[in-house]
Amino acid sequence: MAGVGTLASGITASVDEHGTVHHGSLRLGWRIRKGNDWLVPGRDGPVRRSRPHAAPVVHTSLRISGGDAVERVYAVGDGDGNTVVVEIENDSPEAVAVAFAVDAPGTVTVDADCVRVDGVPTVAFARRPGAVEDGALLVYPVPHRTTVRVAVTTRSGVDVRTLADADAVVRAWDRLLDRGLRTELPEPLQSEVDAARADLLLAAPSAEAFVALEAWGFDDEGIEMWARLRMRARRAAKRARYGGVLGETRAALVREEGGTIHILPGFRATWLGQQLAAHDVPLRRGSCSFAVRWHGARPALLWDVPPGTTVRAPELDATWSSSEAVGETLLAEPSTSLLSMGERAQVDGTSVDAPDQFS
Repeated sequence: MAGVGTLASGITASVDEHGTVHHGSLRLGWRIRKGNDWLVPGRDGPVRRSRPHAAPVVHTSLRISGGDAVERVYAVGDGDGNTVVVEIENDSPEAVAVAFAVDAPGTVTVDADCVRVDGVPTVAFARRPGAVEDGALLVYPVPHRTTVRVAVTTRSGVDVRTLADADAVVRAWDRLLDRGLRTELPEPLQSEVDAARADLLLAAPSAEAFVALEAWGFDDEGIEMWARLRMRARRAAKRARYGGVLGETRAALVREEGGTIHILPGFRATWLGQQLAAHDVPLRRGSCSFAVRWHGARPALLWDVPPGTTVRAPELDATWSSSEAVGETLLAEPSTSLLSMGERAQVDGTSVDAPDQFS
């Protein structure tokens, strides 16, 4: 399952491997008509689920004639809570019929502007379906290169046409993530880290989530979560550890030992020759930033750390250290054992960026 939600309300709904949206007891599926038959994603054709951006916007694609039918699912804040938008784009040269399949316990009725379950609004739409089949299959004609959307909500009067589109949601999340600890890492790791940072902001309160928020510099969210933690969870936070891509990446970037900062203690052979950077890494004594650029096989290191700190990068050059708070240096060529595990850097020598970029 892939979760969608907003910063204010956390995870609101989840999307399974076939693109069915799960929202409480509601299941909202989708169908594409081919001839006289409905294609059920996953049953009548393989689907491809993806998350192209850091934002929690889930794409599910089904191959149809000459193109794809693409479902996008995401959440938006609507003032009183969350609304989950489900839109299907006909990215093919032919017109198709699209259906939204409502599955919920209770009596399902279709009004002029929404589907109700036991009288409660459940699925809102901008225009009434062209047809309603089997009681709860909302059918829409969708010309080529156009999109139809509905919204899962329990509020009356939701204007589906005015809800933010997926691109706007992606831009909003990009702004949210432009703070705290930010990294520049090779793909696909960078995309995985960014998506995990977004998911962290949606996480339910726990000792592990609180520790991760602190480690990745989301101070405001950490303070808010701390206020929601019970005493047992607060005590557990003192010794809690978090794993996954965020835990592994944070451990690979910086390690503190007393007054010494080790940069890239978890350097990987696949990073040889790759541009690397970390901005505003939270430390006990402040924060640090660094970047690695390459002159042939030699790494150029730029750093900005709290005054009074010794800086080392033993995985790159075991002989080097510095007590300067801000600086740059050209390190020795990595050891033969490290080079033998990766590809020798082929980057042409260029001047490094100025260290004051971190100030």
